Amino acid sequence: YIMLRVLLFIVALATVRASAFRAPETRRAFCARYIKEKTINRAKTDFLAMASKIKNSLDVEDTTNSRYENPTVLRGGGEADAPSKFCGKLLAGGYTACGLAATAAWSTIVYTTIRSNQPLGAMMPSWQHQFYARIGAMSAVPLIGSAFYTLASSASKSSSWDGMSTPTCRRHNLAIAASSVASALWVGFAPIITKIPGTDPLVSHQIYKGAMRAGLIGCYGSAAALGAAVWARTLPEDVRGNPFKWPGHIADGVSKSLMSLAPACLDNPVNVKYSLLASSFLIFTGLQLGSHPLSAIPTWTGRRCSRAFAAWTILGATTAFDLKEATENDTLGSHTSRALSNGLKGFGSMYLLARAGCVLLDPSWPHAYHAITQVPAWATAAIFMTGLALRSDKKDAPYYIN
Repeated sequence: YIMLRVLLFIVALATVRASAFRAPETRRAFCARYIKEKTINRAKTDFLAMASKIKNSLDVEDTTNSRYENPTVLRGGGEADAPSKFCGKLLAGGYTACGLAATAAWSTIVYTTIRSNQPLGAMMPSWQHQFYARIGAMSAVPLIGSAFYTLASSASKSSSWDGMSTPTCRRHNLAIAASSVASALWVGFAPIITKIPGTDPLVSHQIYKGAMRAGLIGCYGSAAALGAAVWARTLPEDVRGNPFKWPGHIADGVSKSLMSLAPACLDNPVNVKYSLLASSFLIFTGLQLGSHPLSAIPTWTGRRCSRAFAAWTILGATTAFDLKEATENDTLGSHTSRALSNGLKGFGSMYLLARAGCVLLDPSWPHAYHAITQVPAWATAAIFMTGLALRSDKKDAPYYIN
């Protein structure tokens, strides 16, 4: 029995010594395995982070076996719209260029249409008659400039298309497109629109041909294309993809605006002012598209530029309506609203200066103003309504304060 116990003790001792000799090797193996697993896990984490960055930069949904073949395929099937880049500075430059082009085109029309021998033998009664008629027609320039400046400023400050989706930007983009298309049509059909009644063969105040005609239409066409393109890009998702819905969308928006022309607060004179201005511009547009002599209101240019000016009274109505909405939303002090308000004030100043010059300084008044003397009530109303543009945007200040 004693010998058996001694033998078991020797076996146990040998086992312990063998384990002691193998322990360093076991520890080394454990450390190696731990380091290997740690390295693999870190490599996996780095790889997944890099894949996530690549996915975010491409801005597409990753799918198995189709990521590089069709980057717009979504999980679960279907296709996504390709990501569109927004470059605010480039868009702002486009608005600036188109604004300058539209201004130059309108200035050319005014200069080449309101002058003697247009047509041949039709002489101006005095240089004052021509001078103040041109100033009255050029009163549209502040409206054009403020509209394009507002859109260019919004584009330069925006980091995405959402910045151009505000009601002000969308209305003005649509108004610029409509005004530019109308102006281009006027250039193309000027011989018919400015025809002098009773002449045979046709005699008109204006006929554009060749490079001049192409250049004017090109200036207005570029502005119309830019305004329409940005307006379409900022439509809601469900409307943008279906052009057949666009006319209905425009009709809904115009109808809503017409029903919102009334001021929300009659006790706010600024709100009432812009409401009256928006309504007046719409009335002026309708008068200019009517028959002579009413079509000479408000420009006092007879058949020469009266119907062409209707394109800019549409823009004026849009500007006044936006300012009415800004007054009701308490955002009239914003940079955008100030720019639009200054455009209206510039229009009113030039218009009233032209009317004062016609009545007080033109020796051909009133015998050379046949159309105006036939509708004196409308002419007087246009002067008073346009004068509202000079009222200050401060509630307690009835006059223009800078």
